[in-house]
Amino acid sequence: MRHQDALRSTLKQLLLQRNVKTVKQLIALHQVPDVSVPRYVRVNTLKLDVDSALLELQKNYSVQKDHLLPDLLILPPGTDLHDHPLVKNGSIFLQGKASSMAAPALSPEPGWEVLDACAAPGNKTVHLAALMKRKGKIIACELQRERIKRLKDTIKLSGASNIQVLNDDFLNQNPKDPSYSKVKAILLDPSCSGSGTAASRLDHLLPSKAAGQDTDTERLNKLATFQRKALQHALLFPAVERIVYSTCSINQIENEDVIKSVLPIAESNGFQLAKPFPEWQCRGLPVFEGSECLVRTDPAKHGEGFFIALFTRKDANFSGGSNKNETRISHSTPEIKNARRKKKRVPFVSTNLFKMWLYDSTIVKSWRSN
Repeated sequence: MRHQDALRSTLKQLLLQRNVKTVKQLIALHQVPDVSVPRYVRVNTLKLDVDSALLELQKNYSVQKDHLLPDLLILPPGTDLHDHPLVKNGSIFLQGKASSMAAPALSPEPGWEVLDACAAPGNKTVHLAALMKRKGKIIACELQRERIKRLKDTIKLSGASNIQVLNDDFLNQNPKDPSYSKVKAILLDPSCSGSGTAASRLDHLLPSKAAGQDTDTERLNKLATFQRKALQHALLFPAVERIVYSTCSINQIENEDVIKSVLPIAESNGFQLAKPFPEWQCRGLPVFEGSECLVRTDPAKHGEGFFIALFTRKDANFSGGSNKNETRISHSTPEIKNARRKKKRVPFVSTNLFKMWLYDSTIVKSWRSN
């Protein structure tokens, strides 16, 4: 909103340059990616059970249950629920399927202590609370003060009562601090390029995309450095048994390359990659042994591009909390052992994506991502 005047001015310039009068005509000049995907809603089971939500929504819409996530409902593409009473009272959340997969991949048990390392805006945080049935404790860590209000609003709307908000940098948290001695699971959804949600934001209309410019490589390298550092930090918490690393990026440098570079450290700390959602067909890029454990979603097929990696501690004694839709795989391979002797770094892999400037901004409300 702070930049709306500049954005509107740029939009007018684009309309003049392309010799069109309306945004609709401007969009028609481009090959718009097909983002006609279903409207997904996640039922907030802290307030309403899935069957009741299904019956209520079926009064006005065609609704079906998702076959992978039991608390997710599917409605026709373009269904507008922003003013629906169930949305306004927090009984359902407008949340994409890919985003809704992160918390179930972590699969915390009720009663556990969980750390959400980069929590705002809070949709995944309150999803964790629902999976834990209000039992246990969630520490929601968020560095940016201006995002804390949004996080607290989301928590209040959800009705979750077991979430403690911490306005601080996750990297500043001491894993050996007694206050973290009982943390058994960490959800790490760090800052990323957001390239997986580019189509729904209509980023293909940006001048950088029209000119065929590549993604800002310097920015991607900085993001990958932070992401790798955050994941390494998560591996140091002594009682942690499960860690989920997720991004809304399709870039290899932010996904597979981060995981590959951290694997030797994870192995030395007693962790291994596990395979959440074994029936899910879209897996990680085959750039290292074990990448089949990783989860990807395809923007062209699923509407959004997300990435999920699950680490589990080898000696963890699960009492039922481990995801039944999960395969645990050891990665004590020669490749990893050799990697321990080498300097660990994230190699840059060039992409053909456009520069992601303006991705946190919007011109009109309908362009906002969910």
